[in-house]
Amino acid sequence: MADSYEIVLAMDIRADLTDDELAELRWHLGQGPLPERLPIGTDQYLPAFPLGDPGDPGCEWETAEPEPLFARHGPAHHIGGALVAVLADRETPRSRSLTVRQELHPDEFYSLRTILDWLGRHSTRDSGEHYLGHLRFYENTETTPLVLSNGTIAVPEEITEYTPDWQPPGP
Repeated sequence: MADSYEIVLAMDIRADLTDDELAELRWHLGQGPLPERLPIGTDQYLPAFPLGDPGDPGCEWETAEPEPLFARHGPAHHIGGALVAVLADRETPRSRSLTVRQELHPDEFYSLRTILDWLGRHSTRDSGEHYLGHLRFYENTETTPLVLSNGTIAVPEEITEYTPDWQPPGP
């Protein structure tokens, strides 16, 4: 049995991203190399592994390398269809259009929650409620909507259950 979730997300984000933010977003979409800095904050929850006895105060720890969240492309393994991630420039109004359909494991939910927090704050829609997509356990037919409201994407319970220690990234 797999613990896969489908995420579908379609939204427009402001064009005033910093070069570092754009580089990280492109990396997460499989459109660029791992940048030197990850200002969105997706590197805050990387797993660490002991290189000895973790009870020893002198034990050294190795932190896992960051992985792009939406960079899978091609046939999906569990949800059917294709995995996609596209960021397209929009001229009028000047912004960027983002579309994602991916399979994610709950181990990736800390990064997902961080990206959803960042995307909500960078949406072109700054008032009202807007449907952006959904989250769905791969075996279910029911979906949980992703809704933007006043610059915040409501995080589905499926994600919050797996991310009890999540905190918004610092400035």
